Amino acid sequence: MPRLSLPLLALLAGTAQAEPISLQRGVNTTLWLEWPSIGDMLTDPRHLESYPDVRRDVTPAMYESLLAQGFDFVRMPIDPGPLVALGPGERQDRLIDGIRIATETALDAGLKVVVDLHPIPRGEDIGGVESIIGDHWPDYVTLVGRIAEGLSDLPADTVALELLNEPPFDCDAVYGDTPARWPAMQSEAHAAARAAAPDMTIVLTGACWSQANALASLDPAMIPDDNVLWTFHSYEPFLFTHQGAGWTGPPAKYIWDLPYPPSDVTDEIAARVAADAIARMEAAEGQADREMIEKAIADYRAISAEATAYDVNRAAEWADQHGIPRSQLFFGEFGALHTDGDRRLPQEWFHAFLSEKRSVAEEAGIPWAVLTYVGGMGIAPADDPLRRLAPETCAALGLPCGN
Repeated sequence: MPRLSLPLLALLAGTAQAEPISLQRGVNTTLWLEWPSIGDMLTDPRHLESYPDVRRDVTPAMYESLLAQGFDFVRMPIDPGPLVALGPGERQDRLIDGIRIATETALDAGLKVVVDLHPIPRGEDIGGVESIIGDHWPDYVTLVGRIAEGLSDLPADTVALELLNEPPFDCDAVYGDTPARWPAMQSEAHAAARAAAPDMTIVLTGACWSQANALASLDPAMIPDDNVLWTFHSYEPFLFTHQGAGWTGPPAKYIWDLPYPPSDVTDEIAARVAADAIARMEAAEGQADREMIEKAIADYRAISAEATAYDVNRAAEWADQHGIPRSQLFFGEFGALHTDGDRRLPQEWFHAFLSEKRSVAEEAGIPWAVLTYVGGMGIAPADDPLRRLAPETCAALGLPCGN
């Protein structure tokens, strides 16, 4: 495809490019509240007519409320699965139009938008992240270009396109000697987006779930483009942020009521949390790995205060080494599960975690987006029509919230 090489040739020739989008404080909007299958999404008019989900879940008034509370942008996760399954054509065009409508709704409220292409695991179904990074990667690259084209005439200082959320592979390359696949794949997707949208900021990432170490394994010279952001995520300490999460594995999924910070865990608390987790694992699996659970809690208690800052500092060091302004880093996700059905963790633990992660990023000069708006990791109450944050949450995130 000859046209894909034109932006790179222009860059090498020194053609002026638009400046990267400027971000400060953001929030991830909702995604997959119903977790429909691709088949259901393609046959249910409700999904296709209001695609993506954010058009149903976040109103213009909510966006205006976010702006008033001190956010300047939203990261908008969008599942590209149905577009991949449909393939090029009129129905795919309609869904791309829906992405633009969702983006413009947030822009009209005064917020900037990072459009985040965010597939989810779907096994063998076409459109799941497994198929996207596998047999359907060429189709996905084409789709990225078409989405970029659909957004290309929006103001370049207000919209960015994130090519793929958390590529779930190449961990062996990041932490071992296995040849990396992702850098070349990302270059292909970047070229398609840049060809279609010469002035739009493109968000790039490392593989292995967008870990900071994965970002630090990249050679940014592979993509000679200054109009980019480099994103990473952090959910450390994982045992706190994912305790009780049904989508993860043991021991985290069976642990609940583990305090933050780790230094607050006493012997009595550790024994109680371990006993409860063992009972849950036995009930679910017929047996429990007591040693695994107790070791995980002991390791959590041993985490240093500096561990919270590791991912942010690792990304900052990499940027400094390569002459990348820290403002072009993007801390795209951090958060913690604190609500699970009828279970609630003390909000002061959640707020302490948010405050530490946010403060470290701001001290490093790195823009951030907390995950997520509502839900088990949510920062806003779902029963408030405007989803206004509690004063304690505003304080944890350093937001004025109209005060």
